[in-house]
Amino acid sequence: MTPTGSARPPLDSGPEDELFVYGILPVQDLDTGEQALVGLQGLDAGPVEFVRFGGLATAVSHVDVDRRPGRRADLLAYQSVLDGLAQVGPVAPVRFGSVMPDADTVVAELMAPDAAHFVALLERLRGRRQFNLRVTPVEEAAIGELVAGDPEIRRLRERTRNVPEDASYRDRVRLGELVAHGLEQHNAQDADMVLDVVEPLADEHLVRTPPSATEVLDVALLVDDTRSGELVDALEDCAEAWHERLRLRLVGPLAPYDFVGERSWA
Repeated sequence: MTPTGSARPPLDSGPEDELFVYGILPVQDLDTGEQALVGLQGLDAGPVEFVRFGGLATAVSHVDVDRRPGRRADLLAYQSVLDGLAQVGPVAPVRFGSVMPDADTVVAELMAPDAAHFVALLERLRGRRQFNLRVTPVEEAAIGELVAGDPEIRRLRERTRNVPEDASYRDRVRLGELVAHGLEQHNAQDADMVLDVVEPLADEHLVRTPPSATEVLDVALLVDDTRSGELVDALEDCAEAWHERLRLRLVGPLAPYDFVGERSWA
């Protein structure tokens, strides 16, 4: 089968360029949503084209053979393309930086070997998109709660107050350890509180980094399009109720970057 670009002549790479790969989507969604993708640009403002194989289409753009993607602008362009594709249907992102020599290789090494898997994955992702939720503590409030609830922290704070650092070094080290441990526990409890709210509203979730002394929660949520408004409303209520102790930042909807599995192409 000869791969072709959508509404374009056969997609070929010359000796001076290669194909940067963005992601895979169903051909049916590409065909019905193609008008919305007119003008979609990838790395270096290059036009996005599509390699077709069976019921799948892979979004690509031409890059110079000596061009190695990795700049922040490249990552932003990659994300912009995938989020644009997610507007017309399910899309499976391919790992950032994936480059292949030509369209035949895209088919032979990426699409054909895993075609059945991609079809099943895209069906699972249909009607769902990703939201990223990051929650950070209001540090002053968290430390205030620690001081109020831990006599040893209070004692060490008093002992080190207005004392030269050299003279109170050990106490300061111990105080720092207690505060860091206390903040981590405090933030872990708050993370569970937030997850109790968002888990019922998401089909899947992935905690990307565990709670720490400086962060409560960094979680990716795969949310059905019919429930995205409910998620936003619930988190707005939480942000208002918890504003004295937590800062919530929700980004999305996005392509499902964190929900395509662990295969080598992801």
